[in-house]
Amino acid sequence: MKSKLLLLACIFSAMALHAQTTYHLNWETGFNSPESDLTIDVGDTVIWTWTDDLPHTVENDPDNSVEPFESGFLTGLGQTFMHTFTVIGVNDYICGVHSNMYGTITVEEGLGVNTINASTFNMYPNPTSSYFKMAFTNTLTQGTITVYNLLGKPVFNQDIHANKTLDIPVSAWAKGMYLVKVSSNADTTIKRLVIQ
Repeated sequence: MKSKLLLLACIFSAMALHAQTTYHLNWETGFNSPESDLTIDVGDTVIWTWTDDLPHTVENDPDNSVEPFESGFLTGLGQTFMHTFTVIGVNDYICGVHSNMYGTITVEEGLGVNTINASTFNMYPNPTSSYFKMAFTNTLTQGTITVYNLLGKPVFNQDIHANKTLDIPVSAWAKGMYLVKVSSNADTTIKRLVIQ
């Protein structure tokens, strides 16, 4: 019986790894970059929730957005607008009523946890509370490390130039799970990191 339950848990975990993610953003006067910026995967959904009682819109900036979306004019606390992003690229967005409300949704392919690959680099200690070390299986001559929190916001970004190992301090980061993404040429590897 225990083995059957364990097998079911593994199956549900694997299914969850391939699920798309929904992100929630408050939408109120004065809410703007960087709090309103997200980096998400293709197929992820963003829901904006009106958290004041003023009229607002959520609409793409037509000059700086690869994908059109518009909420229309909504008034009232608790109103929501939802959009699923399907095009890779950068989407600046604004409130058509208040010029101090704006942000950017960056859509990437392969950010999701279903692209995790066990090769390319090792991370330790994991979990950690002060720092983690990245040891690359091959010396990378050029690449980028980006660490995302679970809201999809980058919290760390660094170029790699001929590094075999790298120490990254995390004592100032909030506790929780992060995604560490290493990109080099056309290859991308993502692993989970836990800060405790």
